[in-house]
Amino acid sequence: MNNFAALNKLVKKQKNELNNLYKNMDNEIVSKALNLCSLDSSSVNKIAILRRIVDLNEVGIINELKNGGKSEGEIDAIKAKMYDFVSEFYINRHSNLINEVEEKGILEPFYLELIKSVHRVGVSLSKMQKIWQKSIIETTNREFETKFESIAKANEFITKNKLYQTNPDNSRCDRVYGAVIKNGEDYKLAPYAVSFKDEMKSVKDAFETSLVNLEKLSKTKDDKSYVIYLTKLKNAFLQTNNDLVIASWQDAERAWMDTKGKIQIGHPLEYYEDAYTHAVALEWDIRLVDDSHIDETKFKNSIKESFDEIYSKTGVKNQNMTNLVHSNIDKTQLYISVPMVYYAAEFNGLFSAQVVPNDEIVSRECGKKIFAFVNFVYESTKAKPFMKLASEIFDKDFLDFGREILYKKPEIWKKVYEISTIGHEFGHILFIDSDTESAMNKSGEFKFIEEYKATTGGLINFFLHEDYTYKMAVFHELIKRSVGLIAWQKVTETRAYYCEGLIHLSLLFRSGVLKFDGKKLQINFTQNGYESFKNEVMQNYINLATHYSNKLDAGEFLAKFAKFEGEIYLPQDRETLEFVKFYYQKYEKIANEIDDSGEWQKWQQA
Repeated sequence: MNNFAALNKLVKKQKNELNNLYKNMDNEIVSKALNLCSLDSSSVNKIAILRRIVDLNEVGIINELKNGGKSEGEIDAIKAKMYDFVSEFYINRHSNLINEVEEKGILEPFYLELIKSVHRVGVSLSKMQKIWQKSIIETTNREFETKFESIAKANEFITKNKLYQTNPDNSRCDRVYGAVIKNGEDYKLAPYAVSFKDEMKSVKDAFETSLVNLEKLSKTKDDKSYVIYLTKLKNAFLQTNNDLVIASWQDAERAWMDTKGKIQIGHPLEYYEDAYTHAVALEWDIRLVDDSHIDETKFKNSIKESFDEIYSKTGVKNQNMTNLVHSNIDKTQLYISVPMVYYAAEFNGLFSAQVVPNDEIVSRECGKKIFAFVNFVYESTKAKPFMKLASEIFDKDFLDFGREILYKKPEIWKKVYEISTIGHEFGHILFIDSDTESAMNKSGEFKFIEEYKATTGGLINFFLHEDYTYKMAVFHELIKRSVGLIAWQKVTETRAYYCEGLIHLSLLFRSGVLKFDGKKLQINFTQNGYESFKNEVMQNYINLATHYSNKLDAGEFLAKFAKFEGEIYLPQDRETLEFVKFYYQKYEKIANEIDDSGEWQKWQQA
């Protein structure tokens, strides 16, 4: 008998151990990492290191290395060392967890072997990740950044040179499972099995060993669904024919949608890191299904009602799209989960939630899975010390409103997560037809409005099914998050979220909720402010939904709010622009400085 409750407790215990590192920053782990990065033991550097280890976020370290005058090459070398450090750290922890699970006998043999199999493949993929990063992000993408003045120009080059993969119907797919190989002035796209041939050998061996073991232990229909999925996934990884790569991954994802147990495997799904060819990242993990008090049926019905109401206001008639949206919502499997073990690309960051697969051909047949990590994110948020940057931007009353919810009203915090984050994931489904992304991505900027569309879809759903209890909490979270997204300004991999933030901020300023006099941000955090912002958002979302329904280029919508200035996007609105520049300058200077007012310690006792 599988004891998943006991497994959940072990996983949460491990996460608590990690979170507690923030309470004692003078430890051997931090000291080793500081030496590795050639950073002194200031509190600023310790926070940057802990962000890299505990939160798997390397931006803090990069910021401090830049402030220390390190060159791009030096930073790349230190990032690679820290990847190795973090990879070894977590692989050892995952191995210890698996050993403890085995010793305590809390899983049946098949599920124990399933976890061991994911670990086995994960170790191999974690080695491949370093080569993936060097080849795609630090070589091809940097060349494209200097070679082309915009993503649109790069996209023309990618199209001309056929640096893409195709669906079974020969249409261009919006992502690739491959890397660009350059030979002189010739460019070609090769599948992962070709471009990372040496690294793929150990991945192949790991899959084959695992499948032999799993097939011996497989007894039930559920067991067999995992074996079928992993077999097809192995075939997708090992596919060497560029014309068959997408079809192979589609087969794997169809099989993945049939795995519905408490152990959910995450495989390569997203492509945020690569802004050019959209190479899918080497994600690999187990999401362990957690306790949930969310009424999934009620949530789905409200989302469909919201979609129908906004769709009726666009004036567009597209029955295929509406059928697909409704079907995708109905077929969506919602998993409230906790990350259990994770590898490769995820050593550079975990998701707060996810809706996948991104393949609309698969989704039309099978729907989607939404993963939300409510308790995991809640505990992580509570563990982090307060930062000086927040106290310099927001007034104390505004900060205390959020802290009261975080520390004293967890039920409200978790409800806001449901409204905003799970709403965001359902929001991705809305107004998406089978060819929407390919039709709207001529400028290469589809993702830069899609994240805004997703968040606002969840927000609109709340506006249309409003609960007074959560109004101001939802409003607070939106304001705080929108400001915080400015930090991603120069991070290419997260540009989509940064652009999302620029649109939110533009509407917050337009509605009068935010005002900036060059020195201080003023927030109209009142019921009137909420209503004013709500009206702006409703109208803007109708405009956006119409844009999507007509499948117009994403760049046209983005241009209403932001423009590309050589290296970064900046707001069109003057006041928003002034604040974004002000915030980012502060961020570069004090991003890793702790608020030493004693407020964090006080709230720990709340």
